[in-house]
Amino acid sequence: MASKAPHSLKERLADFLTLSRGVIGLVILSLSFIGSSAYLTVVILALVGGATDILDGKVARHYLGDGKEGKLGRYDIEIDTLFILCIIGYLSFSEIVIPTLAGLGWIALAITGAFIYKRKAKVLVMIEVPSVIGMLVVAALYNLQIFIFIILPIFAIGLVLNRRRVLYIIFEYWPKIFSQ
Repeated sequence: MASKAPHSLKERLADFLTLSRGVIGLVILSLSFIGSSAYLTVVILALVGGATDILDGKVARHYLGDGKEGKLGRYDIEIDTLFILCIIGYLSFSEIVIPTLAGLGWIALAITGAFIYKRKAKVLVMIEVPSVIGMLVVAALYNLQIFIFIILPIFAIGLVLNRRRVLYIIFEYWPKIFSQ
């Protein structure tokens, strides 16, 4: 019985990382009540959330095996979308994205699309990719120093460390889902 618990914890680690990304997103959204003075905290939390996105898949493949996922693994893309939309919500409510209506309009469009197309990966990807690009542009325009010295290096390190997965997503996964 004692050997079962650690094994079970290892199997749930990927789910914990996935769930933590959703919680981090909600914390980021709640920081919009503080406003733009919480920007650096939001940047750090967003980078931690991004790291959980990289790690949850690696952990799942390591402990569960290739092609297997935890209980939350099948909702990974939805949790990614929630995380991204929470960041956009923070940027909008904190008036970092001007006008606020632009960010909130994108969130409304994303939620509507997600509900209409019910977990279609291609719709969620079409929401996520422009959202991430938009967030990077907003971050660079809002505070270039934080972007150059914190966001860009960590984003680049994440891409390098996860390059095989990034290449797989761009050249195999996306073409597959968009050809359907």
